[in-house]
Amino acid sequence: MKAHVFAEDSNTTAEDQTKPAKEYFQGLFGTVAGLTNELSESADTSLHILSEEFGVLQGEQAITDAPTPPQKESANLWKSAQEELLTAAREADVMVILLSTDTFEKTVGKIWAELVEEAKPDSIWCIGAARSTLKSIELEKLEEKGCSVIAYRRVGVARIGTDAREELLQAVDQKASE
Repeated sequence: MKAHVFAEDSNTTAEDQTKPAKEYFQGLFGTVAGLTNELSESADTSLHILSEEFGVLQGEQAITDAPTPPQKESANLWKSAQEELLTAAREADVMVILLSTDTFEKTVGKIWAELVEEAKPDSIWCIGAARSTLKSIELEKLEEKGCSVIAYRRVGVARIGTDAREELLQAVDQKASE
């Protein structure tokens, strides 16, 4: 089983840029790293971190291994993120997208119809975004493909709520045992 987690970086960071990106970004990013670790107990899990400073990073990738020069043009970042989202949707049994409104609109929002088209039937999708953002996309289209959808209406800086997290982990455990 394959899981993909998409999240943004954090302003709080470690000093050591040779650490994997999932450890370099700290503060509230810890909830994303923790969720990724829990998912990896049941699925082959990839963490994709969107960073305006470093581009699209993989969770295990050291900051020092980020493309040089870093993607300075944000248009390149958003295009790269869109490409990774589409590639992940094709193979993901579990797709987790935890993005702020602005980042969501520049990535997922621009390619929603394509993402739904590429979504693996019967996959699990967990989307954490602001209420207005969730209303701007048609989650029903995923459900029509047989996908399970867990939506977390993001409040403030919380990337995923406790209930949504538990629901996601239970759904993944159940799918893994099938």
